[in-house]
Amino acid sequence: MDWLLRRCDSLVATVFGAVAGLSASQFLTFIQQYRQRLAGHLDEAERTLREVLEGPVHRDLEPAVRDKLAGGAAARVDELARAYDALAGGGALERPLAFLRHADWGIARNTLNDFQPALPLDTVSLAYAFAGLVAGWLLWELLKAPARPVVRAMRRPGRIRESRPR
Repeated sequence: MDWLLRRCDSLVATVFGAVAGLSASQFLTFIQQYRQRLAGHLDEAERTLREVLEGPVHRDLEPAVRDKLAGGAAARVDELARAYDALAGGGALERPLAFLRHADWGIARNTLNDFQPALPLDTVSLAYAFAGLVAGWLLWELLKAPARPVVRAMRRPGRIRESRPR
């Protein structure tokens, strides 16, 4: 019975590690797809700002109203440009932190809905996969930690043990 429990534990640890490793290997791909979508939003925000400032529809507006519209559009352009620049300028280790700091969660949610997994084989993605694998194993060890005292109590001397297969 001990042997079977050890094998099950090893199997679950491997599954946790594999899922975490595969997920981590996709993180940079997700950020790339998010960045592409972010660039589209930035282009559209810049077009909207130009339209407010120069377009024929907005020329007839009161200057205060046009300035208020332009201010909102300019703020959106600045926000998107900062997020894009943070992602474009960061290295492989800085990019996830820049994403978390500057993410537009609406754009991120839509990116996730349309996400296309890839098979990244570059060194950085493989390093992320390995880190995810280790993190998955560690997560499994943390999840099973509360059960250790129960298992130890069952193995105390004086209890009948099954013989181990060799």
